[in-house]
Amino acid sequence: MSYHTLFTKKFKQKFMDTSIKTKIILIFTAFMIGYVIISSILYIQILGTQRTKQLYQGAYQSIDLMKSNIDSNIETVNNVSKLVMSSPNIRKYLATDDNGITYRRSAGQTLTQLYVTFPFIDSIFVYRFSGANVNASRFMTFSLVDNIKSAPWYEEAVALEGKYLININAGDVLIPSTGKNNISMIRILYDVEKLVPIGILVINISQDFFSPIVEETKLKYGTSFVLFDANNEPIIKGKDDISVKLPRSLNNYKHGVIEKIDGAKYFILSSEIPQYNWKIVSYTPLDAMNETINTLSIILIILLICTIIIFLSASFFAANFAISPINKLIMAMEGVKKGRFKRVNIQTGNDELGELKDTYNLMIKEIEKMIIREVETEKQKRKFELDILNEQIKPHFLYNTLDSIAYLALSQNNKDVYSAINALGQFYKFSLNKGNEMITLEAEVTMIKNYLTLQKIRYGTLFSDSYCLAEDTLKIPILKNSLQPLVENCIYHGIKPSGEPGNIIITSSLIEDTLYLTVEDNGLGMSPVEIQSIQQDYLEENLTSFGLRGTIARLKIYYGIDDIYEVTSERFKGSKVTLKIPVKGEHK
Repeated sequence: MSYHTLFTKKFKQKFMDTSIKTKIILIFTAFMIGYVIISSILYIQILGTQRTKQLYQGAYQSIDLMKSNIDSNIETVNNVSKLVMSSPNIRKYLATDDNGITYRRSAGQTLTQLYVTFPFIDSIFVYRFSGANVNASRFMTFSLVDNIKSAPWYEEAVALEGKYLININAGDVLIPSTGKNNISMIRILYDVEKLVPIGILVINISQDFFSPIVEETKLKYGTSFVLFDANNEPIIKGKDDISVKLPRSLNNYKHGVIEKIDGAKYFILSSEIPQYNWKIVSYTPLDAMNETINTLSIILIILLICTIIIFLSASFFAANFAISPINKLIMAMEGVKKGRFKRVNIQTGNDELGELKDTYNLMIKEIEKMIIREVETEKQKRKFELDILNEQIKPHFLYNTLDSIAYLALSQNNKDVYSAINALGQFYKFSLNKGNEMITLEAEVTMIKNYLTLQKIRYGTLFSDSYCLAEDTLKIPILKNSLQPLVENCIYHGIKPSGEPGNIIITSSLIEDTLYLTVEDNGLGMSPVEIQSIQQDYLEENLTSFGLRGTIARLKIYYGIDDIYEVTSERFKGSKVTLKIPVKGEHK
């Protein structure tokens, strides 16, 4: 025994030998220390949980607001594109191949009026499919392609059939001289009368258009944003952008991560805007999250209530501790009246209570020995009964089998006699099972098939047999000769009296802890009176159903339960007997 274990045992014994007053003082001291430790841990956890919850809520709300504002502004640009499509000057310019100054000038004036009216527009380009274009720009914009059909987005825009396409700087086709990114809306223009495509519209919006949205959201939620395109390049960013310092890829921030960057901690959350193939990333400094006075007040009130409850519990515990050993001993003694013989396992000192406990436990020990001896005697008795019943059943089957072989011998059918004797030998090979009482369901069914082989030799095509056995039931051990008497009843009490060929069906299934075995025939069936005679309360009085009666008795004795079988039948429609055998956990 280790020193630590010895010290612990001595300490426990020392404590149990002290006075009740000392025990109560020690218990209250332990409760106080435990309360201080637990309260500190809980307070820190509650504070941290509340802080994290606010971080998540603020970040998700701010991202939702940002997405809503982006959608709203994109829709505004969409409305401007509709104005361009509805302009007669634009349609005239696109409807002709003439580069005459009249249509070109009027179309340019229309575009100029639009970007003047809507200051967020940086430039507007209207292209003919031939490559010519008219445009209006707030600042100089450089075109990197001569033929618009060579633009990387051309095929995709045509496939959208008038729906708009969003990308950055028109897919690097139109580069603004400001050095800032433009968000481009691209769509095919259609002739409203002929409904055929006549040109391409590109509206470029400066990233400055979204900056006030970013700053407004930052003021409301304390959160900054960076908007990324499909190539993870920043489109829009706040003044204090830290995206270039993120230690991980954007996909790692989908569920929110706390990162330390330049000595400050940020809650970083990323979300996708699938309709534009963009990503939006928010980052919130943790210093901005301050607990309010109301939250602290609620926590303090909760802690005060917990203090009262804990100390009340401690006082009750101390009072109960003084009398609980006596109560346990009394309850144990009360259990004896109800047949529950249980030893008392309570900590006591070297006092009168300890002596009383030891005396009571000694008495229970002697009673347990007597019960064990009685149980062993009862087991022997049940085993003898089981052996007697098993011996009663064996001759019953053997008489019928020998009768079948005698019939074949009289018929001078030597081949069938040999087959019958061979099947009988195989049957008893499984039936005897080296003296073991148990046999697997698979072996039991093999034994049944040998038995039916014997009966088919005698009765020819009087009956057929079929099997529906669940795979997980085949290796489950059952009491041998459980099914053969039931199959025999199907032949002699079901099919044969009906005067017509019949079928015997054997099924098995495992449901929870019970193996269900069913033997069913479509023979004569039973009347309500006959069914009643083989129910639980009347089976022992039914002398005509020896096979069923003996089998049920064996199963009841072996498994120790009464609800072991169920019988259903209808006159002229057959009978079904279901055995309900309990299965131990290791056999499942």
